[in-house]
Amino acid sequence: MFFKIFRLIRNFIMASVSDKYKEEFAININEINLTRGKITAVTFIVIEVVELVILFTTRGHAFLKKTDIYYAAMDTVLILIMIVYLLMFVKLENSISKHGLGIKVVGVSFTIMILFWCAGISLLDQLSSGQIIVYSISIIAVAVTPIFKPITLLLMYLIVHLPFLFLVPYFQKSSDILCANYINSTTFLIISWMISCMRYKNQIDDFNNRKIIQEKNDELERVNQKLEKLSQIDSLTGIFNRFVFDKTIEAEWDRCKRYFIPLSLIMIDIDFFKAFNDSYGHQAGDNCLRQVSRVLSSCARRSSDTVARYGGEEFAVVLTHMEKESALKFAEQLRKRVEQLAIPHMYSSVSNYITISLGIHTVIPSDMLSIEQFIKIADKALYEAKKDRNKVVSANRLNLSKIKF
Repeated sequence: MFFKIFRLIRNFIMASVSDKYKEEFAININEINLTRGKITAVTFIVIEVVELVILFTTRGHAFLKKTDIYYAAMDTVLILIMIVYLLMFVKLENSISKHGLGIKVVGVSFTIMILFWCAGISLLDQLSSGQIIVYSISIIAVAVTPIFKPITLLLMYLIVHLPFLFLVPYFQKSSDILCANYINSTTFLIISWMISCMRYKNQIDDFNNRKIIQEKNDELERVNQKLEKLSQIDSLTGIFNRFVFDKTIEAEWDRCKRYFIPLSLIMIDIDFFKAFNDSYGHQAGDNCLRQVSRVLSSCARRSSDTVARYGGEEFAVVLTHMEKESALKFAEQLRKRVEQLAIPHMYSSVSNYITISLGIHTVIPSDMLSIEQFIKIADKALYEAKKDRNKVVSANRLNLSKIKF
């Protein structure tokens, strides 16, 4: 039984948070103690002022008794001390993270001062009633109001309790009452300390549980972000997929329409890719798609540029803030860069290497044209480019009246 109690106490005393959260936990405790310290100081000020008023108004000439003078002096001193501590609490509250040690020192001294004051009141009470109610209540209040480490609170209790036990015989002459006060005050102290230990342990457990939940939530958020990113990326080429293209073209269309910004769409198709795939094999075809994707992405360096796999061997590039001629030059750069890859293609009728055909269309979006029509025009330009292969065709130079919507 004794060893079980010892292990229980040891668990309370040794309870702690992990090293990476110790500073955060300390700040959290300091915030709690500061708030409760201010409330306690204000409460004492109000109570003692009321007691002084009652004492002066009801006692009359009887107030001249020595004990009443002592009580009045104690109340006055406590009011002044509480005002000083209240001002310190308010000042320290402005920067809790910077004044961690100061908050702890002020909190400990504030608590010890209250215990000493209440012990003093109970010593005065020995001259009349022989009760230790005030001191006992303070012991319990300290256990349930602030939050201190068990070893810290135990030392605080002993600092006050040992002098109290030493001084009681000088105020209480009855051996029976004296013995009862010794037993009762010490019992209250032990029980209160155990209560404080349990509160501190619960505080740590709650904090650790919150951190575990927070870490799990952060991990889940990272997984969700990763899944969201994966849902936007084409698994083969590593660039954006068709879903992102559809969302991007819609968003950019609305934005460019609102601010009268030119919007360009380049539709790209790898020339004779089916023949390449059939002749060199699907692995070579996949590798070809990856290399072409990397080249297209490396050219589109602006944050507003979007390169996506449109489907199969087709790609799409969305460009904003680029005039027609600049967009046409950019498309020609893409064509040359892919050709410079020098991926052998013996089954192409236009080159010994992999080439691409590109159709481009640039407009300032308006109500005169829909997104669907815009894409269809760019696709028509690609169709015209594929007639000759390894070529860039601008829809702005085509006869659009031949395109049926």
